[in-house]
Amino acid sequence: MKAKFIINPSSGKQNFLKSIESVVGCLVLNQVVEQIHVVYTQHEGDALREARDIGKGEYDFLVAVGGDGTINDVVNGLMAGGSQTPLAVISVGTANDFARYAKPPQTPEAFCKMIMEFKIRDIDVGKINDRYFVNRVSGGVGANVGDKVSQESKAVLGKMAYYMEGALDVSRKGVKTLKVHFDSDQFKGDREVISFTVINACGSFGLYRGLSEMDPDDGLFDVLIVKKMDLGQMPILGVQALRKKMPKHPKVRHFRTNHIRIESGEETDVIVDFDGREYGKLPVELSIVPKAVKLIVP
Repeated sequence: MKAKFIINPSSGKQNFLKSIESVVGCLVLNQVVEQIHVVYTQHEGDALREARDIGKGEYDFLVAVGGDGTINDVVNGLMAGGSQTPLAVISVGTANDFARYAKPPQTPEAFCKMIMEFKIRDIDVGKINDRYFVNRVSGGVGANVGDKVSQESKAVLGKMAYYMEGALDVSRKGVKTLKVHFDSDQFKGDREVISFTVINACGSFGLYRGLSEMDPDDGLFDVLIVKKMDLGQMPILGVQALRKKMPKHPKVRHFRTNHIRIESGEETDVIVDFDGREYGKLPVELSIVPKAVKLIVP
């Protein structure tokens, strides 16, 4: 077999490269692969371009090494290029939402075994206007936090850096109410909200684990709309999220759909993120592309 590795050297802790060397060595020594092409990203968009430029049949599989941002870029590249190359993930980033679903092996030997068995699961990909996402799209409180956290904070504090930035964001700006229009077959109307999240594979750091039916190959999004509330009510919402009961909170509306359009209900710009990075402003058109990516799973 022939493989391509796309590695983001700035993801997570810097000592992960030794682990990657062990993975490559294991694959070669066990004669699982005959040739490996390794690419290190240096600039924004490198991972997308490298995945997009893969020709059909050029590689037997592709390995994305990084966090959610790297995986997002690689998936966008695969969707744009159309090679249908099977994807494996080595998660070394800070947030790693997608890894909560993919559960990539944690040792070189286990990763090598996974490639040898080559079990494929076809997973859905979300489309946001002209781009794609695997995890979620969100707006309001907590959105765009990932873009505000420095690489230094991620390296020192890990996931806690995101929680701290989110808390600081709320303390600086307060709980801002957004007027948003939702349009889907399951729900349509104007609402005053503090946040909204459209989930494909998983939520933010597992806070939406109460959605037991959530699955990235069921052809549906889970949509969570958090209605207008006072700052004093938010701690209770946070506690319910950690207890996996957030969807049952009286201020939360939950429904499932394969298509939704979200628009700002006023002239104020509403910024949204996708897979933890800033996408742009409303309006957005979200739809499911069923079983669009071939994921190698344990």
